[in-house]
Amino acid sequence: MAHQSLYRRYRPRRFSEVRGQQHLVDALRNAVVEDRLGHAYLLSGPRGTGKTSTARILAKVLNCESPIDGEPCCECASCLSIDAGNSFDVHELDAASNNGVDAIRELIARAALGSPGRTKVYILDEVHMLSTAASNALLKTLEEPPDHVVFVLATTDPQKVLPTIRSRTQHFEVTLLPAADLEALVDYVVSDAGLELSPEGRAHVLRAGAGSARDTLSALDRVVAAGGVPAGDDAVDELVEALCDRDTARALIAVEGALARGRNPRVLGESLISQLRDVFLASVGADLARLTDTDRARVTDQARRLGAVSATRALELLGEAFVGIQNALDPRIPLEVALVRLTRDDTDISTAALAERITRLEQGIAPTSGARPAARTAPVQAPADGTIDTSPDGEESATFADEAPVAPRTAGASPADGAREVLRQRTGAPRVAAERPAAAQPAARQAPPSRAGGNRRPPAPSPSAASPAASGETPAETAAETSGPVPNEAPAEAPATAPVPAMGAGSAPDLATLNTMWSGSILASLSQRARPRFTAGRWLAIDGASATMGLPNAPHAARCEELRPELEAALSAAFGTPLAVRLTVDETSIDPGDRRAVASGRTEPSLEPDEILDSETIAELDDAVDVASTGADRIAAIFPGAELVAEPEN
Repeated sequence: MAHQSLYRRYRPRRFSEVRGQQHLVDALRNAVVEDRLGHAYLLSGPRGTGKTSTARILAKVLNCESPIDGEPCCECASCLSIDAGNSFDVHELDAASNNGVDAIRELIARAALGSPGRTKVYILDEVHMLSTAASNALLKTLEEPPDHVVFVLATTDPQKVLPTIRSRTQHFEVTLLPAADLEALVDYVVSDAGLELSPEGRAHVLRAGAGSARDTLSALDRVVAAGGVPAGDDAVDELVEALCDRDTARALIAVEGALARGRNPRVLGESLISQLRDVFLASVGADLARLTDTDRARVTDQARRLGAVSATRALELLGEAFVGIQNALDPRIPLEVALVRLTRDDTDISTAALAERITRLEQGIAPTSGARPAARTAPVQAPADGTIDTSPDGEESATFADEAPVAPRTAGASPADGAREVLRQRTGAPRVAAERPAAAQPAARQAPPSRAGGNRRPPAPSPSAASPAASGETPAETAAETSGPVPNEAPAEAPATAPVPAMGAGSAPDLATLNTMWSGSILASLSQRARPRFTAGRWLAIDGASATMGLPNAPHAARCEELRPELEAALSAAFGTPLAVRLTVDETSIDPGDRRAVASGRTEPSLEPDEILDSETIAELDDAVDVASTGADRIAAIFPGAELVAEPEN
C-alpha cells in the first residue's frame, strides 16, 4: 500500500473520534438518534479542525445499515464506500474551484435524483467562495430540498457567506483544539504508527500545529521525514526576544538568517504577528489553553518583559508594514524598518511611540538606544577653592575643599546656573529661579538711566530654571528676581532660618509656624492670580482654627476677599486641618509694590525709588499701562554707558 499522509490516515471515522468539538458532535448525534435532523447545516471555523470530517461522519451514519447510538458501524458496504470516497450517496463540491453558477445548476438538477442509500448528502467546502449568482441559484433548493437530501456547508470565513444562505441553515462554529487534545493526538499517532519523536520535535510539532489537528499531523510528518526539527524554525522566537530586549542588531540578524534559509518576508512576518498575538493575549490575561505549558510559560515571560502597550504597538506597526510589502521594491525593507522602529526609540516620534516611552519611564525602565538625554555642551565651572567631579553617567558636580560635593546640575541647565548654584550653596543665599519656563518669560526691560549719577547697570537676566516642583525651590525663591551675589564681593553670612515643619500635621499651627510655612511653601502653592494679591499680606494672629491676615488698604483687602476660599484651601492642605481666614486692613503691612522684599523675608523695601516694576508685576495690575519714558531715556537705553549731561542754565 502506498504511503498515506498522517492527517488522512488518522482522519476521524466516528463522532467519538472527533477531538475538541464536543458541542458539535453532541448536537449531530442527538439529532440522528431523535430523528430531528435538519435539512442544511453550516460549519465554520479555522482550517484543520474537523469540519469536512464531521460532515462525512454525518453522511455515514445517515446511510449506515446498522447505526449504534447515533454512531456509524464503519463495517457495512455504505460506510466502507464513503470512507473510500466512491459512494453515490455523498457528493463533495469544492466551491473554491467550482464557484460558477453552472456548477450549482448541475448540482440542483441532480439533487432530485435518487441514490442507493436512504439520504443523499451534499458537502460544499469553502462555500464562501461561491459567486453571487451561484449563491442566489442555490437559495431555493437550499431552503426546500427534496426529502432525501441534506446539505452540509463548510467555510473558514462565515462572514463572507450571504446572509440569506446563513439564515437557511443551522450554523455551528468549530474552534481550535486545546493543547491537551493535540498532545493526546500526537502521542496516539506516534505510538500507533511506531514513530520516533524527540521531546524537542514534539514541542515543535505542537507549536507548529497552533490548534489545528491537520496542521499538527502535517508538522509531525515533516519532523519525522527530516529526522528532527528543521533548522531555522527558531527565527520567530529570536525576533520576539529581540523585541523584548530592544536589540536592533539581533532582530536584523534574525531576519537575514531566516531569509537566507529561504523564508519569505511576508510569511516570516505573519508568523511573527501570530506569536506576538499570543504575547499580547498573555499580557492582558487571556485564556491560552491551546498552548502547551512550555509555550504558555514562554509567552507569559515575554509578555511581562514586553508589556501590553509595546505588544499592541508592535502588532500595529507590523500590520502597517505588510500593507506595503506587496508594492515594495524589496519586500525585506518594510519588515526591517518596522523592527528598527520597534527596537529604537529615536527612530519613531509618533504619538504611540512617545506614549510607550512615557509608560516605560513611569515603570522605571531604562531608555533604549537613541532615547538618552542630550549631552551638555558646556561643563560646570569650578569654583576658586574647589574641583569638578564627573560621575560615571556624565553628571558633573562642584566640590569645595572643606565641604561635601554640591549636587550635580540637572539636564538642560546652563553653566551660569551651575556657577550660581555653587555660590548659593557656598554662601547660604536663597536660590534664584524664574517662576515660569525660560521660553515663556518676556524679555527683560532695561531700566532707565539715573538722572543724578549716570546710567545704572541694567538688571541681569534671570537664569533659566525648571518649575518649582521639579527643582525643589521654595515660594520665596520662586518669586525672587534679584540675581545672586557678585563673585568679586565677599559673601555675606546667611541668616539662620527655622526648620520648616512637615505639612499635613493634622493640627492648627501657631503664628510662628504659619509664617514659616507661608514663606516656605504655602504662598508658592497659590495660583498665579492669587499669589500677587496675598504677597502683600501679613499674618497678624491665629486663634484656634481661624487666622487673621493684614492687608495694606481696603481696596486691596476687597480684591483678596474674592480669592479667600483658595487661600483657605491651601492652608487646610498644608496643615491637614480646616483653617478659616479673616482679612483685615493693617496699615503697617508692606506695600504691594515691594514684592521681592516680602518674598525674601525682609521688612524693609529694597527697591530703589526710580526702579521700575518688572513685567510680571505690571501684568498683574488691573489698569496697568506701559511705563512712560522720555526721549533721553530711550537714547540712554540704546547707547549703554552714555551719561546725561545737564544743560547749562541761561
